[in-house]
Amino acid sequence: MQLNLNNIRSSKFVDLSEPEILDIVIEALKIAKYEFTNNHHLNVSFVSPEEMQLLNKTYRNSNKPTNVLSFEIPQNFPTGENKTLIGEIALCEEVILKESKKYKKIFENRLKHMIIHGLLHLIGYDHQDAEETSKMERLEKEIMNKLSAGDPY
Repeated sequence: MQLNLNNIRSSKFVDLSEPEILDIVIEALKIAKYEFTNNHHLNVSFVSPEEMQLLNKTYRNSNKPTNVLSFEIPQNFPTGENKTLIGEIALCEEVILKESKKYKKIFENRLKHMIIHGLLHLIGYDHQDAEETSKMERLEKEIMNKLSAGDPY
């Protein structure tokens, strides 16, 4: 499993290192029983509120910044190498920081939750109805507990 981080060095709040983020991703994939190899790649980008608002407006028709967005990569997408691109996760640390204060959560734990949430969307989980939501939230809680990051809700 390989991770490609974008804009983490310009981050104001993120205290997680690339190896720590990779550990979160690997643990989440294992618990979700998603089969992966060293040829699997995931892009994670930290974006400004303005960038996130533009992404959210473009892809979800919502004209405001959000905490996390996930972008699936079509299976036939040419990578030019022998690798499988899982997708891309865009995170907005300013929104996540506001939410961590609002929900009385530690910022780092809220960030872990959003990484997990975005990743689960990429591997097929969703929250469009009560049953899907329940399944996804149970898995998020299990992963967060395994990471000693507390109940995300």
